[in-house]
Amino acid sequence: MTDMPAPGEQIDLLKLKEIRQRERINVYLYMDEEIAKTSNVADDVEKYRLIDMDFRPVLEIEDWLKNMQKHMKQIEGPGANIEKMLKEQPLSAEILEIGTMQTAVGPRGYIKALLPYLDEMEEMEVRKATGFK
Repeated sequence: MTDMPAPGEQIDLLKLKEIRQRERINVYLYMDEEIAKTSNVADDVEKYRLIDMDFRPVLEIEDWLKNMQKHMKQIEGPGANIEKMLKEQPLSAEILEIGTMQTAVGPRGYIKALLPYLDEMEEMEVRKATGFK
């Protein structure tokens, strides 16, 4: 694996997405610091997989981006673009660990990362949202 971030590093989400595609690994974004710091990725993926994406404390980065895109469209309309927004207002996640886990198709590398508190992200969305009084 080339050019991998190290635990403790803050890394831009678009860069994480790029690493995910280039290295063919999974990138898990945690929204809950307590769960992120005390749990195991493989257990979490299994534990939360049947819960609606809006309520999971962890999402694979592709799922997170799709989910955020869906919410942005609800706020901004069909022209909303999460990747464009993240280019204009970069959002970084803290790398917690890098490892390998067993999956249905064999071992797969992963990155476990913690997003900033949701209220910071909501503030970003509210600042950009239009039509709210």
